[in-house]
Amino acid sequence: MKKKERLVFYYDLSISASSRTFSAPKPIPVKKAFELMQLVPLKQRTKEFSKGHELLYVSDWEWTDSTISILINKSDKEMSDPVFTIPKENKRRTAEKLEEEGQDFSLHMVIQLPEDDLNPALIIIEHCAGLGVSTIKKLLNQLLIEAKKISPDDFEQVHPDGSVDNNGKPKKYNIVFKCELDGHISNDFQYDLDHGKVHSIELITDKDQYTHFDEDGYIKEKCKTLILTLENNEHSITNKLDRIVSVFKKQKDNYSRAKVKFKTPTGVDRTVEMNTAEGLAQAYVKKSKLDGFEFDLKSSYDEFSESILTKMKELLLQDT
Repeated sequence: MKKKERLVFYYDLSISASSRTFSAPKPIPVKKAFELMQLVPLKQRTKEFSKGHELLYVSDWEWTDSTISILINKSDKEMSDPVFTIPKENKRRTAEKLEEEGQDFSLHMVIQLPEDDLNPALIIIEHCAGLGVSTIKKLLNQLLIEAKKISPDDFEQVHPDGSVDNNGKPKKYNIVFKCELDGHISNDFQYDLDHGKVHSIELITDKDQYTHFDEDGYIKEKCKTLILTLENNEHSITNKLDRIVSVFKKQKDNYSRAKVKFKTPTGVDRTVEMNTAEGLAQAYVKKSKLDGFEFDLKSSYDEFSESILTKMKELLLQDT
C-alpha cells in the first residue's frame, strides 16, 4: 500500500440460494441479506483461517439509508516481522511482534443498495494484499451462517407444491444463502477482447482430481479441460465478451475455472484466467485510484478512515 493513495475495484453483489432438498429455492435481496448479517453482534463477526494463525474480522459497520460501509481486517500471525531500512546510512530496524500478535491489514468496502430489490448491488472494495474477493466472500458467507443460528426461520421456505406435514402445517425446507461477487469489466479488456481474435476458450474442472488413471495408481488425473472456440472469429463484434461470460456462468456447476487465450487488436497474445464461480481475475476488473490525501494513510484501521470512506462514496455517486 502506498502512503497517499489507494486502489479500489468495482463489483456487482448478489445473493444466491441453494438447498439439499429442493432444486430452485428463491434468493433474497441484498438488503435482506445484510439485515440478517446485522443480527450478528460485532464481536462475533469473525472467521479463522490456517488453524487460527489468520483471523478475518469486521471492525466497523455503518448503514445509512441505502449505503452500507464495512471495514474488514485481517490479523496474520504467520507474516515475518517487518524490517525498515535507511540504506544510505546503513541502518536497519526490525519491528518484532509478540508471539500472540498478528500483523494487521484492513480494507474499506462500500455497498450501494439497488432501488429494485431484484437487482444486484454495486460494491466498491479497497485493494489490500491478502484480502482478495474470495476471502471477503468467505467472511460475508460466515456472517450469514451465524445469522441462521440467530434467526433460523429466515433460512426456511415453504415448499412450492403446497404439501403439508402430519400436523397439517406447510412443509418447509432449509436454504443456504451466499454472496456472489462479479467484477465490472475494465474498458481496456473489453475492447481488446471484442476487437481482437480469440484463439481458444478453456473450461476446466478439478472434480475428479487425483483419481487413478492407470491400474497401479501411479498416474493420477489433474484436471479435465473442454476447449471451445468462436464462430466468425475474424470479425470484431461488440458483445464477444458478454457471450463468453454468459457461457462461464451457465457452466459454473460443471467447470470451476476458465481461460481465454486471445490476440489483442495490436497483435499482443494474452491469456486471461477466470474462476467461473467468482468471475473475472482482479487484474481485469474495473478500478479507480483514490489520491489527493493530505496525510499519510495507515495499512490498518480499527475504525473507518473517514477520508477514504468519503472518496469511495463519491465514486459510488458517479456510478449510480
